[in-house]
Amino acid sequence: MATEEEAAPAPAPEEEKEAAKEEATETTQAEEEGKEEAAEKADEAKEKAAPKEESKKGSSKDSKGKKNGKAAAEEVDPMDAIVEMMEERQFPRAAAELSKLLKKNPEDPIMLHNLGCVYTELEKWEPAEEAFTQAYEAQKKDGKYNDATLFGLATVLAEQGGMGKLLQSEALLRDCLDRAIAKEDHGIMETFRSFQALADCLGKQKRWGEASEAYEQAFRMSSHMYPEDHACNKQGKFLLERSQRLAKIQKMIRIGLWTATAAVPIFCAYMWNYVGGPSVGELFSMMTGSNITDAAPSAIPGSDLPDLSSLDIDAPPRG
Repeated sequence: MATEEEAAPAPAPEEEKEAAKEEATETTQAEEEGKEEAAEKADEAKEKAAPKEESKKGSSKDSKGKKNGKAAAEEVDPMDAIVEMMEERQFPRAAAELSKLLKKNPEDPIMLHNLGCVYTELEKWEPAEEAFTQAYEAQKKDGKYNDATLFGLATVLAEQGGMGKLLQSEALLRDCLDRAIAKEDHGIMETFRSFQALADCLGKQKRWGEASEAYEQAFRMSSHMYPEDHACNKQGKFLLERSQRLAKIQKMIRIGLWTATAAVPIFCAYMWNYVGGPSVGELFSMMTGSNITDAAPSAIPGSDLPDLSSLDIDAPPRG
């Protein structure tokens, strides 16, 4: 038996190689499985930590949002509050707030324009004129004109009255009218308001003929813009008929004055001749100071005295 075991053949080298390969593959598979388990554990740990990080991010975002909200609240345009005051017709408060803001920026055209509107609503015509004028000058520097500023200035000038301010208002309103007409469909409302304001200005100047023409244009526009029974149409019709009546009366008065002016000198000349007044030539000689007594008596019209110029009156008498 011992001899048979001792005589057993040794394993072949190829079998040893295959066994080594199998052991190597088993070790690599074990390593890969270990790596996969480690990766799974790491993923589980990340998933557990993710909600905490998200909560931290969310809290940071909330805090940032609160900060931005506070900053936005601090950066609110103060003009919004003033516009709300104007809409609620709190004009004294709006004027006070605008005056405060203008102390910081005295050449702001928007605030100056709104201040002029507030003073207009309060019927403070002179401060409104000053505010609109400053707004126009500020716009002139920027090269950006606002037609509403020109219209507001013209309205304030017309409300103050006086021929000088009325003529300035008329010039500005005609300028506004030209600008509105140039806008065509986009300037319909501005054209209507300009015609209406121009008619009022001409009426204050007692130029009823021109005023009736402007009222007629305004009434035509309002009849197409509003229903027939609208208050704007009723008022426009009343103003048009009134201006037309006054224009006729004014025309008759002027014709009467012109007729009287022409008739007075004609009547005076007739009465002068009727009472036997001196002629034009006689009046001229009287005005020039010529002496008609220097002429010969026969040269005097209507004189019956003889001509004694040829007699020697100084000769002594004969004895």
